[in-house]
Amino acid sequence: MTRYHDHAASQRLACTHASNDSTPCSPRTARRPVGCRWARPLIGAAIACVVALGAPCPAWAVVQRADLVCGEAASDRGIADADLPDIAAPSALVLTKDGRLLYARDVDTQRAIASITKVMTAIVALENANLTDVVTVDEAAATVGESSANLKEGDTLSLEDALRALLIPSGNDAAMAIASSVGASMDPSSTDPLATFIAAMNVKAQELGCTDTVFTNPHGLDFDDWAGDLHSTARDVAVMVAYAMRNDTFRSTVSEGSTSITVTSADGTPRTIDLTETNMLLGIDGNIGVKTGTTDNAGACFAGAFVRDDDEVYTVVLGDPMTSKPESWEDDERFKDTMTLATWYYNHEVDVPAVQSTRTTLEGATLVARATHADWTDKTVDVVAADPEQTVKLFSLGNDVEASCDLVSFTGDVHAGDPAGTLTLSQDGEVVAEVDLVAAEEVAAPGPLEWLLVQFDRLVRTITGMPTTAPEEEFAVAPEV
Repeated sequence: MTRYHDHAASQRLACTHASNDSTPCSPRTARRPVGCRWARPLIGAAIACVVALGAPCPAWAVVQRADLVCGEAASDRGIADADLPDIAAPSALVLTKDGRLLYARDVDTQRAIASITKVMTAIVALENANLTDVVTVDEAAATVGESSANLKEGDTLSLEDALRALLIPSGNDAAMAIASSVGASMDPSSTDPLATFIAAMNVKAQELGCTDTVFTNPHGLDFDDWAGDLHSTARDVAVMVAYAMRNDTFRSTVSEGSTSITVTSADGTPRTIDLTETNMLLGIDGNIGVKTGTTDNAGACFAGAFVRDDDEVYTVVLGDPMTSKPESWEDDERFKDTMTLATWYYNHEVDVPAVQSTRTTLEGATLVARATHADWTDKTVDVVAADPEQTVKLFSLGNDVEASCDLVSFTGDVHAGDPAGTLTLSQDGEVVAEVDLVAAEEVAAPGPLEWLLVQFDRLVRTITGMPTTAPEEEFAVAPEV
């Protein structure tokens, strides 16, 4: 019985969702009843809605005011419905590359994640083997079934190509072959290299802080012989994806798209295998990956990565309604939800000047601060931004931005352009920009006579309880969104 499919497998389903669907599945599709299983309840629900309401059923997607935006419920923050994502997924999130969780819906509920499991399979393989290492397809890999890269028993291929077979068509056979081959190299004395590899997946998950994640196999199947306590959360998935995307090989593989690889068959002859990408969003509106997954238990899932204008963000949707034979991403709820989340994020990212102040220098430059000159009792140094045109991306639905200066205390001769510290901008507890600061003027150190006068002045100030140096001043103000 088929309970697992990515897009390539979905296209092979023969059952339809016609409103009068009474056509039995063919013998081939009788093993793949996802379409049949879901069609009748959905059709029944549709008819009931039409009869009861005299109107079409509402879309799956829904706005939930309990969803968190920057860590707080949208209802508590007074965010309008129009500024919230309208999605169907019961668990979903948006995470920035620098780790800010901007949107969260039920992100800590344990769920099956199906083939998204293969993200961790790739991580462990990449960190424990070389791309040129040979992966051998054994009987267990060749016969695992479901989503497949069409590998055969006895095939050998490089780990680099095996990762393509794992991540592009979501090959369960590739997952098993990688796990057994890499597991054997990780512990040559092991009598169960597959178990060795799976144990490493769980250790890595714990290292990354994925405390609600358990792997029991390298592919994500979760039924029949593969049933068990395998699960993760939207939050943990995002952590894994963000970590994996730092690896150049993983990053290039999930963004490669449909391709072909060459394997060596058991008889020693080369064979070309075409790999069909399961990610229907790849290349659309900045999507650069990452991984699909679908089982009856998991629903339709997708972890995505987007880059627009050098601004990278990750999205996760788990448990979406499943769609049989989608012709485009608009027909697949998980991809529609993903695009909604990405667009929501980018629509609420704004570029503003990073350097803002209520004061200017005599020359008209934006005065960020005045830094102490420790050799004098009464002199400071004007401080400006090294790049006065620097901008910062801010999330318009986020909380107020905070600005703080970390200024140097100058000594000796100071020249315009000398490093003067850093202006840091933070939003929702995360640093969003750092601005290098420099001296805006020349200030000489005291000469010999001046030094004596300064020491006398400092002594008097000490006795009278006055400051012995001029205090620093900050004039930078936080940008508004």
